[in-house]
Amino acid sequence: MTPRPVEVILRNVLEEVEPFFEVEKFYGRPPGVVLVGKFKAGGHDAVARHFEPLGYYTKATPLAGERWLVEVSPRRLERPRRRILVNVLLFVATIGTTLGAGTWQRGGNLLRPEDWLLGVPFSASIMAILLCHEMAHFFASMRHRVRATLPYFLPVPHPLLGTFGAVIKIESPIPDRRALLDIGAAGPLAGFLVAVPLTVIGLHYSAVVSPGAAGAGTVIFGDSLIFKFLTYVVKGPLGSMDVSLHPLALAGWIGLWVTSVNLLPIGQLDGGHVSYALFGKYSVWVARAAFLALIPLGFVWTGWFFWAFLIILFVRLRHPPPIDDAVPLTPLRRLVAWVVFAIAVLTFIPAPINILS
Repeated sequence: MTPRPVEVILRNVLEEVEPFFEVEKFYGRPPGVVLVGKFKAGGHDAVARHFEPLGYYTKATPLAGERWLVEVSPRRLERPRRRILVNVLLFVATIGTTLGAGTWQRGGNLLRPEDWLLGVPFSASIMAILLCHEMAHFFASMRHRVRATLPYFLPVPHPLLGTFGAVIKIESPIPDRRALLDIGAAGPLAGFLVAVPLTVIGLHYSAVVSPGAAGAGTVIFGDSLIFKFLTYVVKGPLGSMDVSLHPLALAGWIGLWVTSVNLLPIGQLDGGHVSYALFGKYSVWVARAAFLALIPLGFVWTGWFFWAFLIILFVRLRHPPPIDDAVPLTPLRRLVAWVVFAIAVLTFIPAPINILS
């Protein structure tokens, strides 16, 4: 059977649904269409009974203010079975690469299996931060009935990092700005709350050293405001001295840095979600300003040029609107948004990594 074009489905659906549903917004989502509006008489049951003989399946999801999202499709709208094999394999692989990175950091021999125990503190810490960050996104999505995948971890055989983080994929539209704020803010808040105590514990075990002890090729990690503050609290005034980071502290540093990058208020980064939830259509101006700021920052640390390239290639500047763009944020959610932006400032590092020559 030749599949019906979405345009044909949309035209047919708009004609047939008029007696039962007041359509405010509509768009195609292959293989069917999505309607947003209010039911008239009979509710969803009447719509389902009307469309079934016509060969369409329907599904209704409540929105704010007695409004509904109705999906109409020539195929059954059953929730797809979650396939987690890839997620599990990437999770296990990332444990391996972070164990290797932690072992290398402690001077272990990667060819000796017993030395890999040296990498456990770093691996367990960085995995805990990433897992809490992504699962917070996942559970916030579930709370708002937004379909999302389990986390996909990104392993990389890098001696310092061991991973490029983790991501989840949103598989259905976000209903309104409240849901957008909750989903966007949940990950950075959870990751931050895990990274801070791990950093404090790691700094306790870190050694204070003389800057002259660092030779050529030594990696120097930049300080964010929050990392400087935590170092002062744990170690006191350092004067001209420096700190050689324990693996727990390094994991915390990476977690805080990843949080700051995710909170750039651009596109569909976490910061972009929060920015759109707070500023709506005006968030694009925030995104443009943040992106332009990456250019001069690139002369401080060339890595920002790379991030700017990735943003243009994959993320883009403009954030797509949720289904219902008119639902305002509650005062508590506005406060949460500003707390998230404060975390972005506290965790930002102009020059994260430098190597002594």
